[in-house]
Amino acid sequence: MKTSQNRLWLRFIINGIILFTVIYLFYHVLRQYAFIDRLYVDGLNKFAQFLLWASKKFTELFGFEVTTYGKTIKIVDEFKAHGVYMDRGCMGRNVLLAFTGLILVFPGKFIHKLWYIPMGLVIITFVNIVRISGLTITAYCCPQYSDINHYLVFKIVAWAVIFILWVIWFNKFSPFAKKKHMSENN
Repeated sequence: MKTSQNRLWLRFIINGIILFTVIYLFYHVLRQYAFIDRLYVDGLNKFAQFLLWASKKFTELFGFEVTTYGKTIKIVDEFKAHGVYMDRGCMGRNVLLAFTGLILVFPGKFIHKLWYIPMGLVIITFVNIVRISGLTITAYCCPQYSDINHYLVFKIVAWAVIFILWVIWFNKFSPFAKKKHMSENN
């Protein structure tokens, strides 16, 4: 039993190193090609527009009039000019990539990964939409708390969601999950 678990952990580490190498090569080698870089940047821009649109709609649920322009979202008010600019780092791509990579390399049946990864990405994206909306409301009502919410509170929430999703994966779908026995031993 112990040797089997050791092999699984070793496979996890090796797969993690392989995935890290692939990601590194993508960012430092493949993105040097204009075609690949253009596809990547265009994809990021489309994702940013989706996040802004969804955050606008979510914030409007709370009765605010919201506008977006470029990569900025703000609550419409003639007296306050505070808005939230969404840079590439604010799109949650690192969190999405970390979650995807973790589940991909962690032992478990591939068939479960096919639905669990997209489900997790949807959950994480929704959390990011709530985060952007929360930052927009914070910038409007109490901008003095924008930095702590941006750099601390919402990051803790995002990484906590990933941790919870990983714990669920570990306890339900990985080979380390404790299987319930159909009958009790006497």
